[in-house]
Amino acid sequence: MLAVLFDFSLVFRTKEWLRRAAIWMYVIGAISALAAFLSGSQAIDLVSVPMQGEVTASKHSDWAHYTLYYLGGYALLRLFIFWQRLDKKKWVLILLFILGATGMVLVAKTADLGGKLVYKYGVGTAK
Repeated sequence: MLAVLFDFSLVFRTKEWLRRAAIWMYVIGAISALAAFLSGSQAIDLVSVPMQGEVTASKHSDWAHYTLYYLGGYALLRLFIFWQRLDKKKWVLILLFILGATGMVLVAKTADLGGKLVYKYGVGTAK
């Protein structure tokens, strides 16, 4: 979310440190998404999911895939744009902000489904 906030700031004033910080936050975010995806894939095999939570678990897994692919691709796109210095144009900055905010929505949806698994169905909790 901080990277999206930095992108929003870049729309109004271009600062080199903001550009670099946003890039690194997206790269770290993509790596973190990979770590979360891998640990979640491993964890689902170690816990029991009640029958009522199977659909939610499946949706959570699907959204985790979408989020991982989106954030990974977006981080690569940001690195390319930074490397080519295309992010000096206002319309590019606005587009990058919109794409970054879309990634934040994907993270929120995936997290919401994960929270539902834990708090509604008790997945991964001691009963």
